[in-house]
Amino acid sequence: MANVLKAAIFYFLGVFTLGFILGTMRIFFLVPQTGPVNAVLIEIPVMLFFSWFFCRFLTRRFAIPPEPYERLMMGFIAFACLMTGEALVAVLLQQGRMTDFFMTFDLPENRIGLGGQIAFALFPMLQSYADIKAGR
Repeated sequence: MANVLKAAIFYFLGVFTLGFILGTMRIFFLVPQTGPVNAVLIEIPVMLFFSWFFCRFLTRRFAIPPEPYERLMMGFIAFACLMTGEALVAVLLQQGRMTDFFMTFDLPENRIGLGGQIAFALFPMLQSYADIKAGR
């Protein structure tokens, strides 16, 4: 279980860091040019591509077994950390309230982003099917 926790924390940290960098670039460069929904639609494939391969690296690095429980726990812990990090950034940097953070999911671009975050959480589990098939 310790390896699952370590892998989840590293998974969160890597994806959160990239998301913070890309999110800043999206807000300052893409949104004025394309609008918020199109900007997120441009950013999401990059985030998911990185997340998929970073997840693959971490599950191998920390030898996370392909059994569903461990993979789901890795994804769930990383997702919980990601949502907590997003909420803290929203509250602290944007000087809002927690209720304001939850209200932003009413916007289409944030719903798309949430879909990407759910996919991020499911990647460890989805990759376990390939690992089982490959005999890892």
